[in-house]
Amino acid sequence: MRLQRLGILLGLVATVTGGCARTVDKTYPGPQVAPASRRALSPDTARLREVLHRLDETKAVVSARVIELPGGRELYADNCDSAVIPASNLKLSVSAAVLDRFGPEHGLMTYLAIDGDDLWLIGTGDPATGDPKIAEKHGEKPTTMLDRWAEALRGRGVRGIKGNLYYDDHAFDDVRVHPTWSRSFLTDWYAAPVAGLNFNDNCIDVTVRPGGEGKPAAFEVVPPTEGVEIVNRTVTGGRGSPRISREATANVFTLSGGVAKETKLESKPVTDPGAFFADALRTNLKSHGIVVRGEIRRAERPLGDRGNVIASHATVLSDVLWRIDKNSQNLFAEAMAKYLGRAYQVEHGERDARGSWESGARAIREFLRRQGVDDSKFVFVDGSGLARGNRVTTRGQTQLLLAMSGHRYADVFRESLGVSGVDGTIGKRMTDIAGRVHAKTGSIRGVRSLSGYLQTRGGRWLAFSIIYNDIPDEEGDTGPKAFEKLADEACREMAGW
Repeated sequence: MRLQRLGILLGLVATVTGGCARTVDKTYPGPQVAPASRRALSPDTARLREVLHRLDETKAVVSARVIELPGGRELYADNCDSAVIPASNLKLSVSAAVLDRFGPEHGLMTYLAIDGDDLWLIGTGDPATGDPKIAEKHGEKPTTMLDRWAEALRGRGVRGIKGNLYYDDHAFDDVRVHPTWSRSFLTDWYAAPVAGLNFNDNCIDVTVRPGGEGKPAAFEVVPPTEGVEIVNRTVTGGRGSPRISREATANVFTLSGGVAKETKLESKPVTDPGAFFADALRTNLKSHGIVVRGEIRRAERPLGDRGNVIASHATVLSDVLWRIDKNSQNLFAEAMAKYLGRAYQVEHGERDARGSWESGARAIREFLRRQGVDDSKFVFVDGSGLARGNRVTTRGQTQLLLAMSGHRYADVFRESLGVSGVDGTIGKRMTDIAGRVHAKTGSIRGVRSLSGYLQTRGGRWLAFSIIYNDIPDEEGDTGPKAFEKLADEACREMAGW
């Protein structure tokens, strides 16, 4: 509303289009003027257009829009109402919606409880429990929270669990991996399954070290678990680099290759996040002298009021946001989409709600409409942008950025984005204009995207969205990297305005 009033008072125009079908942005009413692309291009915008279209011979499609803040005056538009695949640019809608709904200080909770002789692990969908980067930020290890829980049990005089360890991951539905994702990357960390309980990004992290010459390397697994099988085929001093692979449907991981020095291997996802978390908890408790004598079992129903909560863990939402936007952590975006969906279901009277991608899509669409974002071509399939069925327009992306620039949590949202030459996925890009671009990237096969905020040489702030589709899948001067460089060069042009 604050931006709406500002737009009315200043008489600024956010309804102009350029190279786009004419639509009216109801959030920022103002006098009707000619669309930007139907007016003569200024020298600045002419140079921007030249950069964006430099590789047109590849048949790649560009969609772009640039507006001035705070009023939303359109400065450049190019194919901005076409529905394009956003890749990880889709995460902007997830992070904005969850921030608007819950606020930056909202705590995502995980609980440890006792019911008679049984121990219960209860999740609400937090993706960040045991996350290595968040733990490092707070001077901890991924297993520090488990150590605290063990101490809490010992503080209650608990020296062992006679019964079972139940885990309740029913905050979300049972569709842990999106059905449209390519099977080719389901054993890669960036396609880790999502559940109501998540730990260490639902991955194992293996470090290998040289052993005796010609013998298998030593290895360490984080978090320590008993339910993961490691097949060690490495050779100390052998040929090739060390690597790790996982069987398609089982937690069987094979280490191979030569090991000449200590090496941390690529993270690899597990198959069942809730069971993995419970196994890590049981293994950690054992190291503290607390033995769970029963089995690990998935709860069939909620614990309800029967249990006695011994300990809890809260992740502050602001920590989740920078992992989504700066680091483009897919699991976090998927979990927050379902987290939003569950809240939406509860608000609409659905008992025993379990968050899903479908309910998350309804929640995010409702948010976009409240912000005055044109959602007529918006298609939300998953939260991370891995799914190729997602669609946005660069008009909608810039409208979202405009709305968030006047939001009560505008600073939190902007700070969650990567910063050129400083951090995040653009930390090593645009170092010559370091600190002046705050943006979210996107990258899947055939797609490169960059959307965010930019400060010009004259001190103005702009919101922009640049999305390329149909990029050739090849190396060299016309491959994906070339289109990233075009987006960066476009930002440099705008920074000089």
